[in-house]
Amino acid sequence: MTDHHHPAAVAVADHDSSTVAAPARERPSGAQITDEMIEDARSLIGVWLRRDVHWPAMAEDIAPIDIRRWALYSVGDDNPLFSDEEYGRRTIWGSVIAPPTFLYSIDSTIIAPGMRGIQWIYGGTRWEHHLPVRVGDRITARARLIRVTEKSGRHAQRLVVQTGETLYYNQRDELVARAEADVLRIPRRGSGKGMVGFEDRQAAGRQKYTPEEIEAVRQAYLSQRPRGADPLYWESVAVGEELPAIPKGPLTIVDIMAFYVGRRNTYPPLKLAFQERERHPANVFVSRSTGIPVHPAAGHLDEEIAHEVGMPGIYDQGWMRANWIGHLLTDWCGDQGFVRRLDLRLQTPNLIGDLTWCKGRVTRKYVENGEHLVDVDCWGETQRGDRNISASATVRLPSTSLGADETGTK
Repeated sequence: MTDHHHPAAVAVADHDSSTVAAPARERPSGAQITDEMIEDARSLIGVWLRRDVHWPAMAEDIAPIDIRRWALYSVGDDNPLFSDEEYGRRTIWGSVIAPPTFLYSIDSTIIAPGMRGIQWIYGGTRWEHHLPVRVGDRITARARLIRVTEKSGRHAQRLVVQTGETLYYNQRDELVARAEADVLRIPRRGSGKGMVGFEDRQAAGRQKYTPEEIEAVRQAYLSQRPRGADPLYWESVAVGEELPAIPKGPLTIVDIMAFYVGRRNTYPPLKLAFQERERHPANVFVSRSTGIPVHPAAGHLDEEIAHEVGMPGIYDQGWMRANWIGHLLTDWCGDQGFVRRLDLRLQTPNLIGDLTWCKGRVTRKYVENGEHLVDVDCWGETQRGDRNISASATVRLPSTSLGADETGTK
């Protein structure tokens, strides 16, 4: 195996927040960003990080159930290309393949070392896909911090963006995908106040729907179908064409729990949670109402912790919305399409009760290196009319100038 799986210089990293031991230095009190924190974080730029928290996901071959669970539970996608082995064998791929965001279940793309006690918020990922992920693959990841940028914004006077690179290889040492992700580091506001700029949403409470509105969502779900085996040829696509919109929501606690069920790794429970806090004591919240220590990810399920983190209410995992954009694209492009590039940017928080309509529009079509490509702008639009995610994608399509099975990567 080549050395990209075993870098000489390693530092301990984990799925969340501050898990790399930055250069020894006395930390300032309070959860405020300091010049020293930023300097320490920048000292880790270029260091290949050991992703030990993801080891269970990277230590085993991918089974049909791994892809099926991710598609059905984490994405909410019943496309048989991702779940039916017999169906997969009849496609150009010859097997079930994974949805374009499946690699989040191998490595989250979160690279946020140092800055202990400063909350991290996932900002988005830029994916470059080279090969499909198949049953039997063993995917490993190599990750490093590549940029640390100081900014100010409407939600925090001082924040830091840490940008990391993750490379995914299969068992043949082939580069399957490259991901470049942004993580925002924002001081925790605490005391249940929520993040600056979101007070109106916190005060408004959860969305209330009429029976007629829920019936409209029901009908949209019932009519939703993947394109499937019917090829979408490059020649038939027009610039300006809109993708069929798909609904996601209204978001419930069960939807968030299902997302966790579909993952190949998640947060440690019970004894393992206490062991994790021994290793990373800054990555914990103590509930003001119960005195129980919890992982900050509890904000995805517990309103009190969500407010402590700085959110206006219980909110989704950002990768859920990334999954939804992937679902929009694969429903549209059919079995022979392949998502080559996917640039995802999270915007407003997606809270319990929010209904997201995933939409897209073709912006460009061209041929490059023998591939027939289409660029698509995508976004998620809520019941309030705002966008909670924006994205751009490049999709490879079959061409009538090629044979039906000559689509490139197989």
